[in-house]
Amino acid sequence: MRTIVLTGGGTAGHVLPQMALLPYLKPYFDQIVYVGGNGVEKNIARQNGLLYREITTVKLRRTLTLKNLLIPFKLWKGVREAKKILRELKPAVVFSKGGFVALPVVLAAASLGIKVVAHESDMSLGLANRLTAKKCHAICTTFPLNKTKYPQMVHTGAIIRQSIYQGDATRIKLPNNGKPNLLVMGGSLGASAINQVVWSVLDKLCAQWNVLHITGKGKNNTAYKHHNYLQIDYIEAPQNAFAWADIVLARAGSGTVSELLALQKPAVYIPLPKNESRGDQIQNASYLQSLGVCEVLAQEKLSSASLLKTVNEVYQNRQDYIANCGKQSWIDGTSKIIDYLI
Repeated sequence: MRTIVLTGGGTAGHVLPQMALLPYLKPYFDQIVYVGGNGVEKNIARQNGLLYREITTVKLRRTLTLKNLLIPFKLWKGVREAKKILRELKPAVVFSKGGFVALPVVLAAASLGIKVVAHESDMSLGLANRLTAKKCHAICTTFPLNKTKYPQMVHTGAIIRQSIYQGDATRIKLPNNGKPNLLVMGGSLGASAINQVVWSVLDKLCAQWNVLHITGKGKNNTAYKHHNYLQIDYIEAPQNAFAWADIVLARAGSGTVSELLALQKPAVYIPLPKNESRGDQIQNASYLQSLGVCEVLAQEKLSSASLLKTVNEVYQNRQDYIANCGKQSWIDGTSKIIDYLI
């Protein structure tokens, strides 16, 4: 029986891309098993019908806390549990999407001589991928990264959900009134800073735009109502929203920017600031801005005036952004990654 093990987690962004690979992996592997912790990866993997094996995982907290002292012990336990599972499964390959969940699995696989292929979504390697880079047979990357330090890096492009190309704009229940369409989204958890500024200037936005606002779960505010403003906290089929949108205002997570680039959507990115992240979204957005496919508005400079000005400027010059997006044929690396795994 030919088996592939998938691993990675900590956020849905580490897990959902792997689900996009499933239709392409199933013809080549008799068994697909997800190995992870008791986090978001567990529910997502099971919802997609995968066999799931749970191990101990541990997250490095970027603040001073006694919990970090437990990391070596929990990591050792997780590696030992992962080794036991891998010896049983005897996988042909392990595919890691990074995140702290992947660390014990990759370390265990390397110690057993099992080939590991990793994928890095961002402009710089995340901590788990940095710690395990030299143990990987290959590190596939979304962006063309410098290979000096890690010669096993292979630029493939991003994992793109193929359903993203099949959006139906008519599923978005907003007026077809001749106004352009603005999609506002803040990632899977929403972005309070973006929500507050959008609400502060909503009257002016709705005078110019039809606005679909994805606020994040539990963050809707029923005080704001316009006939051409639709507020939802989560969307099951983002491809419909992408098909509907003329311009997108969003965070700059790798999954979002990759899909919007593949769809040639002009965008304004408001990256998660460095004091709330490792700075990966800032790097992603800066690189894409250098390609002329988007504009970047730092959260520190976000205001009602700057939001209106930037969104309107991008719309006025949208054909230039669309043309530049069309030049980035490297972005959808799904087939390359599948070929590499096979």
